[in-house]
Amino acid sequence: MDFLTTTAFIALTIISIRWMTALLNLLTGIPRFIPFQKKTNEISILIPARNEAKNLPTLLKGLTQCDSSVGEIIVYNDQSEDDTAAVIKKWSQHDPRIRLIEGMEVPPGWKGKNHACYHLAKKAGGRYLLFLDADVTVSQEAIDLAFSSLRSDQLTLFSFFPRQEMKTQGEWLLVAQVNIILLSLLPLSVSSFIPWSLMTAANGQFMLFDGDAYRKYQFHKIMKARAVEDIAIAQYIKKKKLKVRTVPGPEGVKCRMYHNYREALMGLARSARFFFGGSIVAGWLYTFFSSLGWLPVVVTLSTTWILFYFLLLISMRIFVSQVSGQSAIKNLLLMPLQQAALIHLFYTATKQLILKKTTWKGRSI
Repeated sequence: MDFLTTTAFIALTIISIRWMTALLNLLTGIPRFIPFQKKTNEISILIPARNEAKNLPTLLKGLTQCDSSVGEIIVYNDQSEDDTAAVIKKWSQHDPRIRLIEGMEVPPGWKGKNHACYHLAKKAGGRYLLFLDADVTVSQEAIDLAFSSLRSDQLTLFSFFPRQEMKTQGEWLLVAQVNIILLSLLPLSVSSFIPWSLMTAANGQFMLFDGDAYRKYQFHKIMKARAVEDIAIAQYIKKKKLKVRTVPGPEGVKCRMYHNYREALMGLARSARFFFGGSIVAGWLYTFFSSLGWLPVVVTLSTTWILFYFLLLISMRIFVSQVSGQSAIKNLLLMPLQQAALIHLFYTATKQLILKKTTWKGRSI
């Protein structure tokens, strides 16, 4: 068997595994709600915010609708250069649970978000700690669903991957890649039973912790120097033989991470290789087979195999789109451009890694 034929069958194996993974994630999907008894003031909502004056009103407006199980909503103003502090103060007048913490200089050896989350947790009094990014919107039903899973499964961490809101073409080209990668490579419903720590994920946009475990291990302090702390924390929890679960978010958890192609490119380039255990080589292998895996199949194999490959590829994309709450038609039509954007993404990530020069919100990270 020559090199091209071997590569073709490797490509077929990879797309088959991705198809089965996406189908499993579609069938298992969002966990079912298990009723539980709520207690007053048991949840602290903690929000690190740097230059988030535009995003915070939407999030805080939704959180003011939360019931009494949410005892406090603490926002850490991480040395913002916009009106973030003024926005927090304004909303604290609408709801006394909303409280502002003015941030301090980030010490050497810390990443800004980790430092902010660490100080938020120190100020929190709740039995459970819910960390939210400022660009997320969350309903009470979504919080209840997360809380239900955390308690019924006795988890240390429960995390949602929010439904991504994409309004520009540039966002569709890059942001959609996050769920395409995650939901076709990681079988979320069974990942907790796989001992390999790399088979774990979490999303810092929505992370609900058991407070006792968090205060014991100080997760953000342990990962203080990690640029992609959410995945690192999930892997650490798994190594400690504790339980973590991450699932696709329901309609009540949404996020618009970026507003154009450039923002998405620079933001995702920071974390792209960490989708593959921190290996840029593994990321490039994925990029090659997801973008060009069809080529050796078409060149060397029969029509039956070619049709089989494209049937798996198209249906896998449909599965991922359905789980993610995205338009399957749009993801299929944009597939060639999305793959070109993926190559651009990993080129940018590789360049940042070689030059060791990455910035976000005015800081080197």
